[in-house]
Amino acid sequence: MKAVYLALGLGLATTGTIAAQQPGGYQINLDLQNIQNDRVKVVINTPAVKEAQATYVIPSVVPGSYSKKDYGRFVTDFKAFDKQGKRLKVKNNGPNLFVIDNAKNLARLEYLVDDTWDAKQDDSFIFQPGGTNIDAGRNFTINHYGFYGYLEGYKMQPYQVSVQKPAALYGATALDVRRESATQDVFTAPNYVTLADGPILYAKPDTASFSTGGARISVAVLSESGVVKATEVSQMLRPVSEALTKFFGKMPVSKYQFLFYFPSLNSPLNSKNGGYGAMEHSYSSLYFLPEMPDPDRLRSMVLEVASHEFLHMLAPLNIHSREIGEFDFRDPKMSQHLWLYEGVTEYVSQLVQVRGGLISPEEFRERMKGKIDNAGKFENVSFTEMSRRILEAPYKDMYPNVYEKGALIGLLLDIRIRELSQGRQTLRDVLLALREKYGPTRSFEDSQLIPEMVALTSPELQSFFDRYVVGKEPLPLAEYLGKIGWVYAPVGQTRVKAFGNLGFGYDQAKDQFRAVKTKAEDNAFGLKEGDVIVAVNGQAVTMQTAEKLLRPLVEPKTTDPVRVKFRSGSGPEQERQASPREFEVEVKNLVEPVPTPTPDQQALQDGLLKG
Repeated sequence: MKAVYLALGLGLATTGTIAAQQPGGYQINLDLQNIQNDRVKVVINTPAVKEAQATYVIPSVVPGSYSKKDYGRFVTDFKAFDKQGKRLKVKNNGPNLFVIDNAKNLARLEYLVDDTWDAKQDDSFIFQPGGTNIDAGRNFTINHYGFYGYLEGYKMQPYQVSVQKPAALYGATALDVRRESATQDVFTAPNYVTLADGPILYAKPDTASFSTGGARISVAVLSESGVVKATEVSQMLRPVSEALTKFFGKMPVSKYQFLFYFPSLNSPLNSKNGGYGAMEHSYSSLYFLPEMPDPDRLRSMVLEVASHEFLHMLAPLNIHSREIGEFDFRDPKMSQHLWLYEGVTEYVSQLVQVRGGLISPEEFRERMKGKIDNAGKFENVSFTEMSRRILEAPYKDMYPNVYEKGALIGLLLDIRIRELSQGRQTLRDVLLALREKYGPTRSFEDSQLIPEMVALTSPELQSFFDRYVVGKEPLPLAEYLGKIGWVYAPVGQTRVKAFGNLGFGYDQAKDQFRAVKTKAEDNAFGLKEGDVIVAVNGQAVTMQTAEKLLRPLVEPKTTDPVRVKFRSGSGPEQERQASPREFEVEVKNLVEPVPTPTPDQQALQDGLLKG
């Protein structure tokens, strides 16, 4: 991509002109009106530097992400100037560090930034919610660490970011902002950590908001095809927000901002591996999720992802170690408590949904079974050791297990705390006690969290941590799930309903759904591989109806007969009716309720799932 010099805008002086040193930290200017070759020019008036040599740091790793990003590789044409506009000598020390000589005279930095979303999707590709997008006149997704950093030793200086932007775009964020005019916004933060914690989504205005539990919840949406609206997403989020209010008693924050980017199904920005998701921040979260024409699938996806990210306002916002509270963007020391930040957060997000009536107890149990299945793909290692070394091989490839085994650790820990206290104390109580003690501005020592949780509960809890969190013993699933009236077996027999071996795939070119992974003799309808599914029970199968109509053919819940209209090759449409049959099958990681739970099992289960 060609390097092109961009207009500075905002009345800034050019290189050869004297620029006054700005007091009070960093004064940053972004011109989003004059984009060329997909690059933005960053101009920074820097705070006074006392040292003869200074290092400007673009983050390597950022909070909430557990892999190296090296945002500095998207920076080009880096220049430093003194108060008279004279160039200062700069040398690179790796992709993220810019070493500036004669730094006592430093007054201004200038460089170009490319976005990450357009980069080649290889092993170094940055997951979209942690990246940046520059789409002139249409969208700017600003994760600040992808645009600017800080001078080593001056990270806690205040920041002011002035943005000259198209009048048609609105910048949604949780940061403090002054809307100076239709074309200028000014964002402020007391330090770099706070600034980096507040992404901005610039797009044509599509926003909605509501209040619950003393908090104002705001939603901003960019949907490439316009099929997803902020009001619609807001209505999806309200029940989970109210469920969180019920769980906490009161929201832990006074405001929260949801930022959603929905690429179309054919968008060039889509992940090649089909990966979507979100990234949490203290008072906001940024989402990259596909447009779903089916409202049920859209709602399910949004709730599944948002309920987890929303809960990060408890941990790590209100409960975090020094490694997070004083995060080192250059060479981070990772906390050993990913089991808490991600695992317990994932567990509680599922618990909140079942308690709030958003999912059934059966769905909750099935999700826990799914986590057991997924956790089985990873080697048993010390979770604290894995967390501490998550940036290194082989642990970095184990990161997905924080959402699987980590959530199971949360479930079993909750069961154990309830059991030891005879139902008088729960994991929620422990988390709220830690929040009360620490909160957003106070960090705990990493080595002291587990002893503190033991002190808040029972000395007998220590062995749980020693064996299953610090140690690497397999989780005692059968023993602990039995306490809440669930049967667990690594391999077991169960009865399932099915129409046979049957799957469905979407032919995007022809906008058709087809039978896949089947033979006529293997399913009740006589469908052959590639047959086009036209309708189910008289209702046409479209992108909007596919989930509702086809899911029951793969996972039937009743034995009711179903009519399927289909077409084989160029032949005429046919319709056949069939009923699912029950089969005795062997399954891995069987999890099912006991037929008649004991009073103790029922009480523990009710306390867990109903509160």
